[in-house]
Amino acid sequence: MAKKTNDQIILEQILKDKKSELEIEMTDADFFEMYTASEILKDYDVTYDDISYSVVENGGDGGIDSIFTFVNGELQKEDTQLNVQMRKNHIELIIIQSKTSPTFKEDAITKFRETIQDLFNLANDVTKFKQRYNELLLEKVLIFRNAYSKLAKTFPTIVIRFFYATQGIDTEIHVNVSDKSLKLRDDINKLFSGANFEFNFIGASTLLEMSRNIPSSTRTLDISEQPISTVAGSYICLASLTKYYEFVSDDGALARSIFESNVRDYQGSVTVNTGIRLTLNNINSDDFWYLNNGVTIITPKAVSQITIEDPQIVNGLQTSHEIYRHFSDHEKVDDDKRSILIRIICEENEEARDRIIRATNSQTAILPASLRSSDEIHRNIEDYLKANGFYYDRKKNFYKNLGKPASKIISIAYLAQAMMTIVLFRPDSARARPSTLINQDIEYKKIFSLDISIDTYLKVILIIKATEAFLKNETDNYTPDTKTITNIKYYVAMTVAIKYLSTKDKILESLSNIPQIAISDDIFDESLQLVLKKYVELGADDQVAKGASLTPEILAEL
Repeated sequence: MAKKTNDQIILEQILKDKKSELEIEMTDADFFEMYTASEILKDYDVTYDDISYSVVENGGDGGIDSIFTFVNGELQKEDTQLNVQMRKNHIELIIIQSKTSPTFKEDAITKFRETIQDLFNLANDVTKFKQRYNELLLEKVLIFRNAYSKLAKTFPTIVIRFFYATQGIDTEIHVNVSDKSLKLRDDINKLFSGANFEFNFIGASTLLEMSRNIPSSTRTLDISEQPISTVAGSYICLASLTKYYEFVSDDGALARSIFESNVRDYQGSVTVNTGIRLTLNNINSDDFWYLNNGVTIITPKAVSQITIEDPQIVNGLQTSHEIYRHFSDHEKVDDDKRSILIRIICEENEEARDRIIRATNSQTAILPASLRSSDEIHRNIEDYLKANGFYYDRKKNFYKNLGKPASKIISIAYLAQAMMTIVLFRPDSARARPSTLINQDIEYKKIFSLDISIDTYLKVILIIKATEAFLKNETDNYTPDTKTITNIKYYVAMTVAIKYLSTKDKILESLSNIPQIAISDDIFDESLQLVLKKYVELGADDQVAKGASLTPEILAEL
């Protein structure tokens, strides 16, 4: 056996320490997959939940561990709504294979090639490959194929990146292995002419370098003239529309992380946005800032000329999206001399920042449920969970960036799925709508309310976590396919909660009255067997898990 290099020894220690720090219960091989994906996607602002969602490895994975499809910088899930109105789009497909082996092998790339030819050839029906590939892989491939097909008429730019990661030595890649990657390039070019293709070998040295790189949290805004500044360090300034477009873009994609604190999402072709669009299209109109209220950026710190630390655009999301769309769709932008008005508010206190978010959005009617992460209920949940050992990611990746244990970080989407499952008995919605579950205000108010006892949120998390742990330990007893865990997890959790609380009625009251969550293995076993029985009877596939038939079948038995 070849002697390990210093980089390999150091990487082993980093992996050991990081796994302990993140408090993740998984095999070393599974952790290496998660760790490499996290490092590779460090600049994409993905969460641990996003990485888990994109994992497809296990039997029938086609030599792939995880697949990520980004459209204009946004990670796509099965319920993501595509904006088909944009004339220019940027699609990025990232495929990762991670192995703890000390070398790079030809077989891994051979499997890549076979999978690409089977599943990424648009002439092939992916459902014909159900016997060969697992459903998780087919689901993630379809996400890419659907995005590409729907946006094809816009002639999007396509970037396809393969990452093959091992704990091997970067400089010792056999020529036969590297030649295989060139053949994969040829395969991709035949399927997607004009696509930009990259194949990246990631060894111990490269992983160490990635680990040392810290994503920049600052962005630079080029302004048109001297800004008006305050004693507190805030600014009012003008920036050209083209420079603002550059500020909100990353390599042609919208920099979505800087909009995380905004209380709205982009509203599409509503009246206000149509007006903004018409103004932008008329290059001979009055200066843009005469006709538009501009944008508000909150930051802990900004310095002239102007570098903004951790910027969050809290007002002006619609304007920003329209500017991004306008300049993405037009080839010539240098002729546009118009400007936009920008307020940069420097405020380090988190509560004050939330007050500013609310105040800057009070000029137009917003339903209370649209305030989302800035709402009082979410701050209450964050405080209560923190006191009980969990970190509520009210602001995306806040606790991940602080290095808190991955197993203890709870996203708003994760909690919404737990509440939808256990409180509303809608595990099908929890499974089918991972990213749009609480977009509707009616549903949002049912699960995020000051009228719900605060300890309910902790208890549903504990039930879901316990269910996940049980299913992971019991995998060999019922299936080799992690897809089955994904499909039945919420149904088992709902069944467990009903059996544990001994009621299907007044769930909120029952959860509030029970002092702690301590569920026996017998309840888990009984719940699993019941769910599996009904799941198999109905067909045991993706459509069953996302459909409306399985829940009433289970409830009828309880």
